[in-house]
Amino acid sequence: MPFEHVTTPLPTALPRTKDAARIENLDDYEVATERARQLADFPEGSPEAAELASLVQAIMEWDRAHDDATSWH
Repeated sequence: MPFEHVTTPLPTALPRTKDAARIENLDDYEVATERARQLADFPEGSPEAAELASLVQAIMEWDRAHDDATSWH
């Protein structure tokens, strides 16, 4: 029996800018990382892959801003 992808909605919606997710707090971060795990196996070019790319960008921005080693200005 082949594995079928099932799209699971986010428990809470992440804030979005025009084309990208934004992470504003730790709860958003946890939702984003869980959703990214759910989307990891979708093929390039699919809507899910586009959502994954947006989430990865938001996660990386959050990590850069909240990394203790780099957040000191």
